[in-house]
Amino acid sequence: MGWQQAITVDGGYFSDPSSSGPTALSQVRQQSGTQPILGIGHSLGFMQLVLAGPWPEGSRFIAINGFSRFASDAEFKCGVPPRILARMQAGLLRDAGQVVNNFRARCGLAAQDQKFFNLTALQAGLSLLEQGDVRPLLSAGMTPGLVLAADDDPIVPSDMTRAAFEGIDAVAWHAGGHMLPLTQPEFCAQQIQNFVDKAV
Repeated sequence: MGWQQAITVDGGYFSDPSSSGPTALSQVRQQSGTQPILGIGHSLGFMQLVLAGPWPEGSRFIAINGFSRFASDAEFKCGVPPRILARMQAGLLRDAGQVVNNFRARCGLAAQDQKFFNLTALQAGLSLLEQGDVRPLLSAGMTPGLVLAADDDPIVPSDMTRAAFEGIDAVAWHAGGHMLPLTQPEFCAQQIQNFVDKAV
């Protein structure tokens, strides 16, 4: 879209965490000062984006294949059972390649060489999936103005999306699995541009 001030933050799962993930998000937060941002988070990245706040007043947020909670509990029954995430966490120590690449295969992604794995970041990501819950923060004013979701997402099924963003009307659906930015880039770009055009 040609946005010259765009900053991309990587999750750090296959790179040096000093320039990625929550560390980089906190740096963006500090650099933004009082300037509102348009924050776009994919999958767990949306939860990390919310947790990196508080963001300046007037900031807007977009979730792509995102969620406000991932693990199930008594009030969020459509989430993933915590025991599955705990099993994945334990599996990282035994055979990280199998755990990570099985997950990537479900997302439609190619296998990643284990030599590039950042186990610390992977473990932290799984812990956030298991324990994270930003629904109170969304209720306090960080509700996404737009949610892009896939009705065939194998990681975040449609019922999880609806429960995670209950009460949000601005949900745009498109087939494309869990990696909409890769499988449906034109759809994502157009939806984001439409959101920006309405917001300004």
